[in-house]
Amino acid sequence: MIVFSLEIVAPDQVRTALLRALVSVLEPTRVSPGCLSARLFSDLDRRKSVLLIEEWETRDQFDRNLDSAKLSALVGAIELSSEAPVVRVDTVEREEGVDVLALHRSAGS
Repeated sequence: MIVFSLEIVAPDQVRTALLRALVSVLEPTRVSPGCLSARLFSDLDRRKSVLLIEEWETRDQFDRNLDSAKLSALVGAIELSSEAPVVRVDTVEREEGVDVLALHRSAGS
């Protein structure tokens, strides 16, 4: 699995433009082959921080989704950032869920 994340910090006066740019890529991304999830978050502690997270079945499917329209929207959003953006593309080899918490809880008992 591939996890793409983009964190942008933007001042209040450009927040609406930033959110419009990022929201514009959500639905086309969600319906793209191989997209497992595409979500946009706002940090409650750092209100000016917005985080886009996409999960993909494969790197090839992620790469194919980066067309010129999407890249344009992402670059436009990055240009609104008041700080250096954090961009990551992570490869996940193994995914675990809530069962991991149960294992740790029983080990601590």
